[in-house]
Amino acid sequence: MASAEIVRQTLIIEISRKRVKRLYLGNTSDTNHSVILPDDVLDKILAFLPIKKAMQIGILSSRFNHSWIFSRRLHFDNDFARGRSPENFKSMVNKVFDQHAGSSILSFRLSFDADGEGFLVEKWIKKAIEKGVEELELLFYVIGINFEGGGPVKLISDVYDVESIKILKLSFCQLDLPPEFKGLHFLSTLVLRKIIVTPTLIDNLFLNCLLLETLDIAQCYRIFHLKISTQNLKKFKELKVGDCPEILMIDIDAPTLHAIHYCGHVCFIKFTNIPEVKDVMLNFGPSKGFTGTFQVRNLVYDLYNIRVLTTTSTFLEGLTPKFMGGTLTEMQFSFWNLIEFHLIMEGAMYCNPYDIVSFLKNCQYLEKIFIDLKDFNFVCGPYWELRNRQAFEQSHVSFHNLKFIKLYGFKFQKDELLLVKFLLGSAPGLEKLVLITPNKSRRVKVVTLNLQGFYQDIQSWKASSRVEIAVFEHSNDRSSVSPMHSKTWY
Repeated sequence: MASAEIVRQTLIIEISRKRVKRLYLGNTSDTNHSVILPDDVLDKILAFLPIKKAMQIGILSSRFNHSWIFSRRLHFDNDFARGRSPENFKSMVNKVFDQHAGSSILSFRLSFDADGEGFLVEKWIKKAIEKGVEELELLFYVIGINFEGGGPVKLISDVYDVESIKILKLSFCQLDLPPEFKGLHFLSTLVLRKIIVTPTLIDNLFLNCLLLETLDIAQCYRIFHLKISTQNLKKFKELKVGDCPEILMIDIDAPTLHAIHYCGHVCFIKFTNIPEVKDVMLNFGPSKGFTGTFQVRNLVYDLYNIRVLTTTSTFLEGLTPKFMGGTLTEMQFSFWNLIEFHLIMEGAMYCNPYDIVSFLKNCQYLEKIFIDLKDFNFVCGPYWELRNRQAFEQSHVSFHNLKFIKLYGFKFQKDELLLVKFLLGSAPGLEKLVLITPNKSRRVKVVTLNLQGFYQDIQSWKASSRVEIAVFEHSNDRSSVSPMHSKTWY
């Protein structure tokens, strides 16, 4: 199958020359690689473009007037709907399905206000199923009706009997997986949005979809206790749970799991058997009060073997030293295999520079550190002055593997500079420090600083003689290194 780049180059040349038959594959400047492609071959190449692009090419060149009828990517999403009335949108989707002449449909994507349109939706889904659709994405919504108010679209039972579907993405659907169903045996990815998720649904999913690799649940309801038990699944690698407001507890027993991503309020997460987990996001939202140690203690013990961690200051608050028997006691833990740490400072009530340092000293083999300060300002009150400042100044650790540090939303404030000073002095092999100033559209206080004087101060802070210091404005970040995870994925 032709690569996307070859297809792009081919189409550019064909459209510019209209009826000219000679097309170049690969390097278009090398005429020795030119070939003549017959119309049926070009139709097959065009079939891999999204339907909107295929139709646009048909308008530009009469040679491709009917190529869109062979399209294998029927993407009727927001991009397709742009500039169309609801009636025109439905008419165009009907036209494509009525005239579709291809032998198969690779992917069917529908973003649609389905209120009162159940017959049409059922017709389109059945047509896609008949042609062996492998990727089915149904993003429904009802204008003026919220999820709790009612009206999710009932998914037709035909979907449960399809063998060809490998990727299934659903939003605002009523999903009723029966205890046993004939299809979805090759399902590898399931993405659910704005859907009622019950324990029975999860149990039936794991019982029947034995090739499942990714389960992504976000903005879903009726999830109070999510139980993930995948002992029978040999390929299950990724679990994502985000912004499910009613969730209280998550139990995970998944021996093949590699990645866990969680976004939402602090809840109890219990791990039973996760020996392969290396990639973790714990994006805990701000707590109403101080985050208790008991809410995060087991997480650091169970996840000791991970390599990448993205988390928030709320998580760090739960790990700060606590008074036990009248003595201020630090938790003892280690992340010996952690090579990338991404900290999002958002909504913290008590977090100060020492809280960050006391965590980092348990991660001595780090290679990359990312800290997103954004609008955050350290609250360094009496507790900091009486206890944490001295502990911070007496902290000594060497990050011999640390090569890269990046701080977003850096305002050159006093406590931020203290943190930079510590990091520079603790990384003898550091190669680059990148500071990104805040977004100018946000109302944040940025200290007016003489950058030349700042660079002079840094010379006395750094333990590495070869470190490069770069400062970029938010809108002009030219550094090429970014954290593995963004703040959210949905």
